[in-house]
Amino acid sequence: MMHRFCVSLATLIGTLLCGVSLLVSSQTALPVFAADPVGFSDQVGESVTYKINIQIGIGKDAGKYPGTLTYHVKSATPELIQLNVTGNLEGTHSRSSSFFRSSNESSLPTLESVSCRGALLGITPLGEVEVAQRDEMMGLLLGTIGQLAIAPLPPPNAAPVNARAADKGADVAVSWNASDTTTIARISSPFGMIPSFSSRSGINSKKLSIATEKWKYVAHPAVRNRMKIDHQYELSAPESDPPMKMQGEGIAFFNMDDGFYEQLQINRVLFQIEDGVEIKVPISISLVRETQQERDAKIAAAKEAALKRTRPFTDAERKQWVQALAPGSSSVTAHRAMSELNFRNQREDPVLAQALLKRAEISRDSMKSHYYSAAARYDESLKQMAEDRRDYSRGVGTVKRTGNPVTTASRLVVGQILAKSRERFSGFEAVEVKEIHERNEVSVQSVGGHGRVERVNVSMLRYPPDTVEQPVDTRPAPRTRRVAPKPKVVVNEPEEMEEANSESEMDAIRTWTDKTGKFKIEASFLAVTDGKLRLKSADNKTIEVPLAALSEKDADLAERFQKESEAAANPFQVVAE
Repeated sequence: MMHRFCVSLATLIGTLLCGVSLLVSSQTALPVFAADPVGFSDQVGESVTYKINIQIGIGKDAGKYPGTLTYHVKSATPELIQLNVTGNLEGTHSRSSSFFRSSNESSLPTLESVSCRGALLGITPLGEVEVAQRDEMMGLLLGTIGQLAIAPLPPPNAAPVNARAADKGADVAVSWNASDTTTIARISSPFGMIPSFSSRSGINSKKLSIATEKWKYVAHPAVRNRMKIDHQYELSAPESDPPMKMQGEGIAFFNMDDGFYEQLQINRVLFQIEDGVEIKVPISISLVRETQQERDAKIAAAKEAALKRTRPFTDAERKQWVQALAPGSSSVTAHRAMSELNFRNQREDPVLAQALLKRAEISRDSMKSHYYSAAARYDESLKQMAEDRRDYSRGVGTVKRTGNPVTTASRLVVGQILAKSRERFSGFEAVEVKEIHERNEVSVQSVGGHGRVERVNVSMLRYPPDTVEQPVDTRPAPRTRRVAPKPKVVVNEPEEMEEANSESEMDAIRTWTDKTGKFKIEASFLAVTDGKLRLKSADNKTIEVPLAALSEKDADLAERFQKESEAAANPFQVVAE
């Protein structure tokens, strides 16, 4: 049964335990069929859906993968039938798993989740695949999900099993054979492969060998326009490392009235020699078409769900959701309420929007963005704010908006949320200030603790929009100004008055500006040394700046202050008491 599928099935099992993968080669072309042969449906608009079940291994270690597969006839000519294919296979992937196994200690590898949407197949009426676009690999030996139910039909030159009965005009079973070769490559990753499997399948290692595949098909006389087709399968790869072989059989039932298979069952056993021991891995794949009753039930359920999404909320529902989202409820209860609200159609409901917004503000970082997005669905006026807060709570991806640039005069605090320029990409990402250094540098890390801590110059940073709440108080601390001493007023001594005023001005905190006018600092004068002005900032930090970098007015003022501070020493020195 199913020439193409058997080739790819053989290819998958080699990756199962042995760290070996097989790359599927093109199948052998079938002979040109006679007029009006048994063939796949050419009725444009017709569709069928299959339920998939794959099992690898037996007993407690068995891996089980359910899924669905739907074909829709897009167009048809006598030579080629075009099918749109959608389908999915539930498996295991990086973060979550719907793969079922009763024991977590099994040595069997697992499949990856696979989903194909809008794949296109072009097949001959006899089931030979001529075109395959956007179809998804389930694993090297299982082939592509879109071709699971595309199996060969009897060619015109299929030989009768009972030639004597056929000569007498009896309707007898017919048989035909097929064979092919496929390339086996040693790989490090043993089973489920993503579409980029070829780059990771060991082909670059040049450790290649050839496997031979053989099929024998038998198509039995139709009963009530339902044809049974069995097959025997054998794969031999004695030169692979390690050596392997596979044997198995299958059975399928083709509906001659509607032109699709009703049911397919494939059973295989992989044999592999490892350390002198033969290892057997059984594999079972079944596809069963949905009945008309099952299809009608799905359509009815979809209509009911659509009505539920659009109907108005009741007061009882709204009260229940608000209570579930309240700060005192559990995270599980709140998440369930949010999921229910996301299932409903978008609409204006400020009460629910505020409940979702408050829940976002007390949720952990990984959930904040989901609550913000949900809040925006129920209050259009919150859309921009919710989008900004969602972007700055994720710590991954690019933020859509930023505020003003961070300058050297900015006062940053640990825990503050900012936007950092993405060095290797365009745009900005949300980061949190971890440490503040000298020379206008700070250490930052992606929001939520993702990634490494980086030390960057403030010129790479921007503030977030005003809609984003900060987890810390970023208001500058009140400045402690140095109080200038009151000048001593002395009648008839104007020179002393002038000196006191000069000292008062020198000690006071004032704004110093560079020659470009872009940079400013609040500080008091200390001294001028070696052409550099030394200042004391409001937070008691000592700062130096070249006189040449100051504005002309401030440079003249600094020189005047320095001259006044270098007044002649008191000539009346005490030498003895």
